[in-house]
Amino acid sequence: MPVVRSGDLGCLLHLRCHPESAGTARKLVTTALTAWSLEYLADVAELLVTELVANAAKHTGCSRISVSVDRQEASVWVGGRDSSRALPCRTEPEGQAESGYGLCLVESLSSRWGVDWAPFGKWVWFALRTATP
Repeated sequence: MPVVRSGDLGCLLHLRCHPESAGTARKLVTTALTAWSLEYLADVAELLVTELVANAAKHTGCSRISVSVDRQEASVWVGGRDSSRALPCRTEPEGQAESGYGLCLVESLSSRWGVDWAPFGKWVWFALRTATP
């Protein structure tokens, strides 16, 4: 796990593209938020990064995922980069479905979210506003 200091503007971690990697991604997010005195964002950020990693593992067929956490002026940006060129598909789960809520949660709980193309893949990301810049 990388060490994140209060003066760092971001951190990056490369993981296996597997649902179990979500736990490591959560630790990275929490480590960064704690270093930046933004612990109050941890619960939401952990939930949403879990969804990014789980979606990549389930839908992309990639072998690796990169998770990045970046401190911006008035927000925190969290992204997952995979090797797939396929866009994520936001669906509306039916009835009591146990899955399919991932991007709905990301859209509902983040300040903004999106997809940015990268060489050999894409970043799926979300941003959370901070209380103070």
